[in-house]
Amino acid sequence: MSDSTDSPAFFAADFEFAQDLIDGVATAWQRFEAELKPTITRKLSGLGATAADADEVLGIVMEKLWAQKKLAAYSGSGPLSGFLRTMAANAWLEYLRKHRRMVPATNLTNDDSDSDPMERLAHNEAAVPQETPLAQLLRDALIYSLTQVDAEALLVMRLSLLQDVKQRDLCLLWGSCHEGTISRKKQEALEQIREGTLDYLHKREPSLQISWQDLMEACGEGADAILGPSI
Repeated sequence: MSDSTDSPAFFAADFEFAQDLIDGVATAWQRFEAELKPTITRKLSGLGATAADADEVLGIVMEKLWAQKKLAAYSGSGPLSGFLRTMAANAWLEYLRKHRRMVPATNLTNDDSDSDPMERLAHNEAAVPQETPLAQLLRDALIYSLTQVDAEALLVMRLSLLQDVKQRDLCLLWGSCHEGTISRKKQEALEQIREGTLDYLHKREPSLQISWQDLMEACGEGADAILGPSI
């Protein structure tokens, strides 16, 4: 039998707080106003929103949380504040596209390429139907960045991280090279993915001032935080 203490990622206090909000507990609402609204506003400001924009997008986030019942998607797998910051990033991206530029969903990759960037990130056609702009943009950015990575470095990273091939075995495969060579190639691939992803995002959405840490935070919140509830 597995011990629940083996799952430290579950934020029990935040989950209970979210349930109190859903149930309309007055003290929970007061805490939300005092703690979480400022958190959402700061996130929007950090993403490039003006004070007026942040106020409008905050209203959109609130409408999603309560009228659309998006808060029900929070599962406690990460901090509630992180879940809300990810929602704010999604709402801001939607706002930018709707009110400013109406960016088409184009892809910077070469559609005629025979390359297989991680099997096109597990096949685009399998994407979740209700995928949010942030999730779609992140997936497109990752696909683009994978096409820019040095092929050998990408293969080393793929064998090591996805196929779980031991580093010493990779050294033998690469002609008895030093383990440091394998480590450098993995690091090279990771750095190229990060740089390529951010480059794509800045070209596609120059008004979205999003950092690598923002993206890692969004991914860390899990599918529910990025995609929202499937309703």
